[in-house]
Amino acid sequence: MSNAFLEHRAKYREVVSRRYGVTPELYDEASRLLAPLTSAFSLRKGEYLQRIGTPAQYVHWLHSGVARTGFITEAGNEVTLHFQTDGDAVGAHDDLLRAREAEPALNFVVAETAIHGFRLDWMEVLNLYRGNTNLRDYYLGAAQRSIMDQSRRLYLNASPAQGRLIAFRREYPGLEQRISQKVVASFLGITPQYMSQLLRQDGSKA
Repeated sequence: MSNAFLEHRAKYREVVSRRYGVTPELYDEASRLLAPLTSAFSLRKGEYLQRIGTPAQYVHWLHSGVARTGFITEAGNEVTLHFQTDGDAVGAHDDLLRAREAEPALNFVVAETAIHGFRLDWMEVLNLYRGNTNLRDYYLGAAQRSIMDQSRRLYLNASPAQGRLIAFRREYPGLEQRISQKVVASFLGITPQYMSQLLRQDGSKA
C-alpha cells in the first residue's frame, strides 16, 4: 500500500509543495515518512469521514472524489467551510488539535461523491511529527495554509452573494458540476432558493 500512496502523492508534488510553501524535496520526504502509516479506504456518497461530537481519529488523503467540511449552527443550519478534492488532505485542523486532548470534533467531514484514498491514524502521525524535524516543518507549512484558507473564508463571507459565487468558482474550478446546488448554497451562506435566483441572473448575463 505504501507504493500506491507514494505514486499518488508524486502526481501532486509541485502543486502541493507550492501550496504549503515547502520544497519538493521536503514534500517527498514527508511522503516517504507517512507512507508506512497509510491504509486504503473507499466511501460512498453521504458517508462520513468525521462526525461531530467524537474526537477526530484520522487524516485522509484523497485519490479521487469530493469531500466537504462543515458544522451545524445552534439553530440547526448546516454551514459548509470548504471542500477537498483529488490530491487534497482531508481533516479539520482545529478538530485534529482538539483530538490531542481527546476533545470532541466540532466539524463534520462528509463524502459529497464516492471517494477513494488513503487513511492515516492521527495519533500515529502526531507521534511521527514529534520525532522528526523535517516532518514538523512540513506540518507547519500545511497548518499555515489552513490558517490562510480560514482567513480567506472570513473575507469571502463579507462579500455580496454574487461575489462569493465568483470566488467559489475561482477557488474550486469545475467543482460546481460535481456537487449539488444545495451544497454550493451552503458554502455561500445563502438559501437554495436564492442560489437558484443567482444562477438565473448569471445565465441571463451569458
